[in-house]
Amino acid sequence: MDVTGKVGARPGAGRGRRRSAAVAMTLAVGLVAGGGGVAFAAAAGPSAGAGRGTMLGAGQAGPRSAVPWRRVGPGWVLAEVWHGRYAEAGKPKAAPVSLDLVDPAGGRYQLYRAAATRNPPLLVDWSGDKTRALLQTAAFGGLEEITLASGRVRHLKLAAQASVIGYSRPGGLNLLGWRQTGSRFRLARYSLTGSLAKVLVTGSGASSGVYSDNGTTLAVGAGRGLQLVSNAGGVIRTLPASGTACIPSRWWNSDTILASCAGASARPRLWLVPASGGKSRVLTPQRGSRSPDFGDIGAWRLPSGLYLQAIGPCGTLQIFRQKADGSITLVTIPHTSGNNRLLTAYGSQLLVEAPTECSPTATLLWYNPATRHVRTLFQSGVLGAVPYGRPALVR
Repeated sequence: MDVTGKVGARPGAGRGRRRSAAVAMTLAVGLVAGGGGVAFAAAAGPSAGAGRGTMLGAGQAGPRSAVPWRRVGPGWVLAEVWHGRYAEAGKPKAAPVSLDLVDPAGGRYQLYRAAATRNPPLLVDWSGDKTRALLQTAAFGGLEEITLASGRVRHLKLAAQASVIGYSRPGGLNLLGWRQTGSRFRLARYSLTGSLAKVLVTGSGASSGVYSDNGTTLAVGAGRGLQLVSNAGGVIRTLPASGTACIPSRWWNSDTILASCAGASARPRLWLVPASGGKSRVLTPQRGSRSPDFGDIGAWRLPSGLYLQAIGPCGTLQIFRQKADGSITLVTIPHTSGNNRLLTAYGSQLLVEAPTECSPTATLLWYNPATRHVRTLFQSGVLGAVPYGRPALVR
């Protein structure tokens, strides 16, 4: 249950394409919040008695009032769109910013639109009850919460200048954030007004955490292995995993956590860590110094195989397909230049943000690696995107 002051949050990352390189490098040394992993049942949405129409077709657009909220679930994506470009002097040109909801067929619904700006906020999360979006502003620690049914904007900050991770789950009645003091981090829940509600855990790796599917526990990064933490606060048990600086990527299933742990070569690899405290098993082998894979930080299994989110040269992001023997093949997506960020998997497809040339924004697309079919949702202009349930739970 998602009760204010009593349950924790499942964090989300989603801070905009401009930060992808920095995030990749930070993940490698174990200091960034991990992406979450819970698939949630569809709630009624912003208007329980409205929006029961059919979904739009690919490329079609509709107003906020046309959203079939009862049908919003896996395969839907909330995207922040801004078409500002950098002028020759290096300053971005002002452009409007919007929040668009995209259905599985590719139809778009514009939920919110703001006036032209040179400094748009960055999308952080989408509440599990589907009613609100959380964005981070240019001001240090500044946050905006947008009610999607009305477009109402509310401004807030977390107490003591804490950094936000995302909404609590399943409904989003709290916020999860972290604060650093020296070499230690404090992971805590905050109210929707920004006040401290409950400290969950402190430690060297406590800037990252992902919640279990039932919301009662979360896996938290640690200096070695992981920790299973109660949503009411406090460590339940230590979860052993080989390597150091382990970061929870998401829940692989209801009993197992996918974690990225740095080994002796400092190139992280993925482990499947039982929440029971049992023996962990390796999902990806240790990559050597000559490997094009600079470290694995995420994975999704499709009918066509296991696909990895990996770190590339200079903090870029790459996608590889791993064979049963551990060998890898680079996944190239047509009409993209690489540095592609995986957001989730749905059916036989991967949701990908691909950078746009001469712009801080990205293309958003679904890609089927078995058929090499690309379905583009936005050709450009995407600052950030949050898939429903971020990301779908892999069973």
